[in-house]
Amino acid sequence: MQITSTLPSPVRPPLSETPRPSQQPSLEDIMAADNFEFQWTGQENSLESFDLPEENAPKLQKPVLLVHGFNSGASTWENMHTWLVRGGANKDGGVVSPSSGKVNGDGKVFAMQFSRSCNSLANNAAELRNAIDRISAATGSAEIDIVAHSMGGLDTRAYLDQGNEKVDHLVMLATPNHGSVLADLDLKFREWGLNTLPKEDDPLIRQALKDLGEVREGNNPNLTALNQTFDRQKSRAKMLSIAGNGKPTLATRFRVTIKGDTTVSRESATMPGIPVRNIWGVNHGGVKEHPDALRMTAAFLTDAPLPMDTQEPPNIPPDRDITPLKINADGGHIHYFVENTKK
Repeated sequence: MQITSTLPSPVRPPLSETPRPSQQPSLEDIMAADNFEFQWTGQENSLESFDLPEENAPKLQKPVLLVHGFNSGASTWENMHTWLVRGGANKDGGVVSPSSGKVNGDGKVFAMQFSRSCNSLANNAAELRNAIDRISAATGSAEIDIVAHSMGGLDTRAYLDQGNEKVDHLVMLATPNHGSVLADLDLKFREWGLNTLPKEDDPLIRQALKDLGEVREGNNPNLTALNQTFDRQKSRAKMLSIAGNGKPTLATRFRVTIKGDTTVSRESATMPGIPVRNIWGVNHGGVKEHPDALRMTAAFLTDAPLPMDTQEPPNIPPDRDITPLKINADGGHIHYFVENTKK
């Protein structure tokens, strides 16, 4: 297998040549390709734009903390935050970080800002504990609810696992509960001095990538251990997982699935004994932006009946075993060239 840092020829057509919706390739054509493009922006920005639900969000029962993921921040929650506070039923509590001052006791919707956009699982869990304790004390609520995107879900699970928790509901949006192959690839590039995103590199960024890597024998000891005690975490908070679908995603280094969001597969987002809802046609950042995900989140937080999944498209192609031949890193994207099975 060859890994390089520059793209020898463009995989994506120029914008002027981008197919119109009626010309977009079918899921079958996508899965039959000889190369795949995976989003690893880290910044969690959706390249898609979604309208907010027409109706206002329901009144929340407890304070809610929005927890960002790897290489991201509080500002990533624009759609979720805007909708939850729209109409005035739920007051904006602002951003909570290790360096922020007094927490707004009248607030209902808060956004977490970790001290670093890329930090280890252990460090984030400690900062999350501090933020939760401060929100609980300021609002007088014995428990709060958490909505977490990507690595933020793992940070919250690590917090729950430690005990003395104050969380009632946890919604995990596109959380790699069994890791992401792309984190392993990003880490390998860094070991060779070929950074993707973020461009910065230090031991804590690398530790975060290790904590995000695919769970397989000996590869990710921290997440492996966390999954072994999942029953304990599950007993301490009601949980919901929402997964993105419809984008080619590495389920393993040697298997690609269309049931994923380019970064996290549905299989990785799924954990035993908790409900899973699926959003189709969204990338990793888009999962937390989609109006159906917003509605599902609000229903779960208010103990209302969960809406059904978005309708799955017909003729979903099965997962495909692949043999990687060459991997290119192009900014925030990773291109996976595989063995041509059409010969």
